Amino acid sequence: MTGPVDAGRAVRRRAGQVCRHLGRAVRRPGDERDDVLLQAKAVLAVVAAWSLASWLLPPGVTTFAPFTALLALQGTVYRSLWQSLRYMGAVVVGVVLAAGFGTTAGVHAWSLAVLMVFALAAARLQPLGAQRTQVPVTAVFAFAAGGGQLDYSLHLVAAVVIGVGCGLAVTVFWAPPTRYRSAAEAVDRLSSEVCGLLSDISRTLRETTPGEREAREWADRAARIGTTARRARETVESGEESARLNPRRVLNGGRRSLEDHHAVINTLERVGAQAQSVARGLSYAAGSDHYDALARDFLTGYADLLADTAAAARRFGRQDRDGSVPDDSEPGSAAPGGAAPGGAERDGLRESVEGGRRRYRDLAARNRRENLDAPGEWPLYGALLTDAHRILDELDRPDLVPARS
Repeated sequence: MTGPVDAGRAVRRRAGQVCRHLGRAVRRPGDERDDVLLQAKAVLAVVAAWSLASWLLPPGVTTFAPFTALLALQGTVYRSLWQSLRYMGAVVVGVVLAAGFGTTAGVHAWSLAVLMVFALAAARLQPLGAQRTQVPVTAVFAFAAGGGQLDYSLHLVAAVVIGVGCGLAVTVFWAPPTRYRSAAEAVDRLSSEVCGLLSDISRTLRETTPGEREAREWADRAARIGTTARRARETVESGEESARLNPRRVLNGGRRSLEDHHAVINTLERVGAQAQSVARGLSYAAGSDHYDALARDFLTGYADLLADTAAAARRFGRQDRDGSVPDDSEPGSAAPGGAAPGGAERDGLRESVEGGRRRYRDLAARNRRENLDAPGEWPLYGALLTDAHRILDELDRPDLVPARS
């Protein structure tokens, strides 16, 4: 009894997962919708390829058409075209070898052995990529099933061309979404993480003098920013591939290029490294004999300075919002977080950077004027101020922050 009951539960659980998967695909763009659409496109391409091959070619080669159509369907237009060309190249090499041996040496065990030696050698051709393994497969099939005859080999190539054509046609006319929004969201998450860390440090410094444990926690959070930056970079690279040769790219004109996201990610990653230096400086100060020398007026002013850097980091990651459709080719979707138009974000970024520079100059000048009795004060002040100044320098990018009109 236990076996059927467990099997029934497993079936119901799996059915529930499928229903939830389909529900998410219907409600919003994402991996679930992409998966469902790819399966639908696969059905359409396979049926079309098989129908055309059955109508135009002998029955012995029709299987290659739907099989090739499946191989031609990839997640992006660029990948579909590239893999299709490589597969066609591998098929042509295999067919040429099979036809050459079949028409000259005949169909024998020894000729098959020699054919395989040449086919396996051709399978090492690097330009064919992962599809190079299809060279010996196609050669054996054309040699054994078609007797190496030229007519059969040409029909086989025609079936492959039909399959590739159907797969690419479905991919192009039912093009997958471009990943503009996914890339923007990845940058947005990175800037939010950097902003959150700087804001937390600022808030704590304004209220109290942090201990060594808090400073170490900030340093650990700053170290994790590198992981977030790496994931954001991978998302942007995926978006770049999704946009190559994609006809939807034309519909999304006037958008900030994906290449700019790399510059933003690199900058925010360096800001995270500077934030880690701030946290390490506070951790070092907490364990030194001069920690009490960090005056409250300095910590309060420094907290305000970090608040400006946090605001600048947040806006720096959101300055691409121009009020256009920011979704993955979904016209009715809104920008993540309901961001304001890009011009306001750019102006706000410039104001935050300029405000931070004013605070830095005021704080440095005030500390130079005051009589600092403790010998360890200046190294602590100087290191923390230098880190904040470097953050402002990173965020003040003329190429990414257009001048006000």
